[in-house]
Amino acid sequence: MSQPEYQSISPSDFFYRNREIAGFSNPSRATYTAVRELIENSLDACEARLTPPDIFLRISEVEDQKDTETKIYILRVEDNGTGLPAEHIPKAFAQVFYGSKYELKQARGTFGLGVTMAILYGQISTDNPIIVHSKTAGSKGVKYRLLVDVENNRPIVEHFEELNRSEDGTTVTVTLKGDLKRAQERIMEYLKLSTISTPSASIRLSISGDVVMDFGGYSDTIPAPVKISLPHPRAADLELLRRLVQRNGTKALHDFLCESFQKVGPKTASKFVQFMNMDSRKRVGEMEREDLASLGTALRNYDGFERPDSSCLSPIGKQEFIHSIATQFNTSLTHYSMRGPCEWQGHPFIVEAVLATGDEFPRSDTPSLYRFANRVPLLYDSNDGILMRVMKRTRWARYNMHTSVPVALFVHVCSTRIPFNAAGKQSIASVHEIENELQLLFKELGRKLSNMTSKVQASAREAKKMREFSRLFRQIVRFSASLAEHEEVPSTEKLVQTLFEVDSDA
Repeated sequence: MSQPEYQSISPSDFFYRNREIAGFSNPSRATYTAVRELIENSLDACEARLTPPDIFLRISEVEDQKDTETKIYILRVEDNGTGLPAEHIPKAFAQVFYGSKYELKQARGTFGLGVTMAILYGQISTDNPIIVHSKTAGSKGVKYRLLVDVENNRPIVEHFEELNRSEDGTTVTVTLKGDLKRAQERIMEYLKLSTISTPSASIRLSISGDVVMDFGGYSDTIPAPVKISLPHPRAADLELLRRLVQRNGTKALHDFLCESFQKVGPKTASKFVQFMNMDSRKRVGEMEREDLASLGTALRNYDGFERPDSSCLSPIGKQEFIHSIATQFNTSLTHYSMRGPCEWQGHPFIVEAVLATGDEFPRSDTPSLYRFANRVPLLYDSNDGILMRVMKRTRWARYNMHTSVPVALFVHVCSTRIPFNAAGKQSIASVHEIENELQLLFKELGRKLSNMTSKVQASAREAKKMREFSRLFRQIVRFSASLAEHEEVPSTEKLVQTLFEVDSDA
């Protein structure tokens, strides 16, 4: 009997073999996912520069191809962001799990995977490299042609040159095999919803040389930059503690707690050490494995810590959220609510939502659901996520919602860590704390809808009563004028208004 051969594979090799879990399961989905990853990178780069994003997406079909649904396309995305330092470009684009988004703060992309997967998919489907032009402030600009060394998870630089680029920013060109016919509607919906969650963004879409649509530009307000945060004590598992101890092993326990975690000052640290019945002067590097395990358990369960800092989060906000939705969908009524900042396992999160009515939404006994996570629209796998499940469990009928009312629910979850169901980042997993806040949020919006619906219905009844008063009094006045042999029929408007006001006061 032969023995099995044991071996390891690189991260890029793993995702090459299992690309469907990253959103590249078929040509249509791959086209959409590649666009999404490129746009998200550009939005983050522009917000880092504190400038309104101005992004141009070009999709062109390679000429002289057979008439099939799956074809080779060139995706080109230009932005006015910060640009990338030349020395980081090869790894940032052609190495899986390399990037600048691993700090504790809200970010659209968190895995260091998406753009590299788009490049990898293009490489294996067309054997074409990615082309990157980029310029940072004070530099001339550079151009790279890159491939991915899949087995070793490292970039292959085919070509490099310095060049003169007038404006800061990055242009990325990817060639891939896709299905634009099936993906186009999704891409346009994604771009439209991206400018709702980022109202300051302007995105232009060009397909085969024709400008198809301009999206966004609803606001000049740039989201305040999020701050990088220290971990919260309740997020301290054993692995995190080991890493912190490796960096701060010479510090005393009291100082270690104050300098390694947020929301832990000298008084809080002293109370916690007393709660643990440990020596505050003991160096953490000298602690045994059992002591670290006990410390981690206590940190996660101690009730004396404050909630996590929310300065690392960037919710859309009431005015921006409502205005962008109203502009895009021509809504008639909108209601906004927000819950948080709250936390799950030490990770801060905020949930916010807008309940809107408008003729563009379908009529149903439940709202149409639009989902966002860290300002990113989620268009696939809606039934697998917690947002849809909580929305369906909400008893909307008790809030005067019925099939004659066209209603939509726009929900945004932002956190330093979104618990996605898979690497494709299309649905949010069940987390008890997030689920509870969503239930309260939806009920609050339901009550607002019910109150507004009651007012609208009451107003409609009053208007109907007014019309009935007017009709009856016009008839009475006409008969009275005829009996009195008056040629001119007096106006009844003031009389009806007076009677109506008296009736309303009663």
